[in-house]
This record gives sequence, C-alpha cells and structure tokens, in this order.
Amino acid sequence: MCWLRAWSHILLPVFLSVALIQLIFNLSDHKTKTHHHWKRKIEAKYVEKECAQKETCPVCTRDKRCIWCREEKVCKKYCFPYSDCKFNSIFWANCNVDLFGIVMLILIVILALAFLWYCLAYYFYMQQHMALYARHGQVPVYNWDAPGDW
Repeated sequence: MCWLRAWSHILLPVFLSVALIQLIFNLSDHKTKTHHHWKRKIEAKYVEKECAQKETCPVCTRDKRCIWCREEKVCKKYCFPYSDCKFNSIFWANCNVDLFGIVMLILIVILALAFLWYCLAYYFYMQQHMALYARHGQVPVYNWDAPGDW
C-alpha cells in the first residue's frame, strides 16, 4: 500500500491549503453575509409565491426551485427535506420519476462505485502480495488432493 501512502502525502497538503483559502475568503466576506441573508429571505418568499402560481407538473418542474406534489396536485417551493408531501409523491425537475426514485438511483450508483473501488483495491492488494511471494520464491498454493477431514 505504498502508493496509497504516497497519494496521501500529496493530497493532504492540497486539501489543507484549499481549506485555508476557503477560510480566508469567508473571513474577508463577513460584512456582506448579513446583506445576503436578508436577500435570500426576500427571494424565498418570492419563490414560494411564484411556485404557487404554477398549475401543472411540467410547468412546475421546469423551475428547479419548485417541486410538484402529486397527492395534492400543487406546486411548492423546493425545500429538502422539509416538505408537506410524502417522499414518494414529490416530483423535481421531471414528471416521470419521483424524488424517491431519483434518490434510489443515486444510492445504486454510489453502491456500484463502492463495489468497483473494492474490487480494484482487492486486485492491487493481491498483485502486491503475489509479487512479495514471488520475490521469496514461494507461492502459496492450496493442495486439493491432500487428505483431511471435513
């Protein structure tokens, strides 16, 4: 796992420097935060009114700030996870797949990527150990013909 240690020596300073740069920008931007806070509050009220005026699912889901509630047949402001609709009746950005389906698709992709990463890690682990055994001249092989009790 030398390659993993080498990557950690490279990536750790990069991540720390990015975090420090982000911290410096946040400290210098403190004066304008209160202005943005009030601006966001006013915009949120405007979005609620704007979403409530939309009457169909295609019109509602065109605006990424709105969700369509299938049970109530009403357009609402998108505020995940706080919504009055059931999770499996919320449509966002389309009228075909509900939000539950989108979340399940994302989870399946994450699990598939995790499995792929596991397989690659196991492949590199076995490759490293076979190289280690080959250097010492002994490769472990299981003897299938050996007598033994099960």
